[in-house]
Amino acid sequence: MAEAITDAAALAGLAADAVVVAAGWCSSQLVPGLPVRPVKGQVLRLRSTSRSVLPTHVLRGRDVYVVPRHDEVVLGATVEEAGPDTTVTAGAVHELLRAAWELVPGIAEAELVECAAGLRPATPDNAPIIGAIDDRTVVATGHYRNGVLLAPVTADAVAELVDTGCSPDVVGPFTPDRFATEEVISCS
Repeated sequence: MAEAITDAAALAGLAADAVVVAAGWCSSQLVPGLPVRPVKGQVLRLRSTSRSVLPTHVLRGRDVYVVPRHDEVVLGATVEEAGPDTTVTAGAVHELLRAAWELVPGIAEAELVECAAGLRPATPDNAPIIGAIDDRTVVATGHYRNGVLLAPVTADAVAELVDTGCSPDVVGPFTPDRFATEEVISCS
């Protein structure tokens, strides 16, 4: 059964043989000193209309990517060092639409379905932190823009660490101890 752990004291008091901390940019609340910061990313979702022409394959421009999903496309994404701010801004919407329109002019006729902003966990070198920090705690965070892409290899590495206590070679460059203590941004 999972428990909601909200701070380092609760983590320390948890009765478990192994604990995996994978709380995104808030991981530093559970592991003080872990140098993970929030990086804002805004995305848009557009739906096809009778007048719009949407691509059927992924397109990547200099300032945007366009990913088809059924009768919709996802446009993304900004990269903003804005702290823990998830406000959707008119400027970001404009820039994403402008960049997408340059790739696919017919996108201008699509229905704007959703505007959203999220926070990616990033480290000082923008590479993930994966590894054991003590005999029972493993961290897996800081994947920045590559969380979805790195999820399978990260899951395999964490499972091996928890099962055997040994870190696979593939995560060697991403150990938690590669950073000196950094400033931590609070999740509250």
